[in-house]
Amino acid sequence: MLNRRILSLWFPRLGAERLIRAEPDLWGQPLAVLRDTGQMQLVSSVSEAASGEGVFVGQPHRDAQALCPGLLTRLQNPQAEAAFLSILRRWAVRFSPWVAEEAPASLMLDITGCAHLFGGEQGLIETVQEGCVALGLTMQAGIADTAGAAWALARFAGRGDMLVHRSGDAIDQEAPATRVRAARRRHWTKGGP
Repeated sequence: MLNRRILSLWFPRLGAERLIRAEPDLWGQPLAVLRDTGQMQLVSSVSEAASGEGVFVGQPHRDAQALCPGLLTRLQNPQAEAAFLSILRRWAVRFSPWVAEEAPASLMLDITGCAHLFGGEQGLIETVQEGCVALGLTMQAGIADTAGAAWALARFAGRGDMLVHRSGDAIDQEAPATRVRAARRRHWTKGGP
């Protein structure tokens, strides 16, 4: 029996790159998508150029503008971003028939039995990466035996090797070791705050 394999695709710049696709003049410009919270506007997505200037997600608009005086801004359109994610879900069906949206900016694919069609898991990730580059999208991926582990690898493993060789078994072995080390720290309490 095959081990279940889950591929998580995270699009960290989805809001900004959706706007850049709609307005090609924005390409290469520092762009921030703003979310209105009622009392202030916060950055919800940034272009690569804005990120290079030090602008980051969650930053207040005024701070972002102070860091990058030439920053272009647009208001977030959550409905348009959700529709764009649905389009990406339909595009991702070419890699696996089982694709689910993980709002606001990621997809989960059950690639059990599919990776060999692309030359293995690394080949599948490279094919997905090439497709995302062609679409003008930044993407990070993670593959694991469970959806939670794939989600975490996509966001926190980095862009280099994608750690596709890690499995749920390896993560299960790390978890008890982490708990043992945590129990030795006397100032920590069990069960949270």
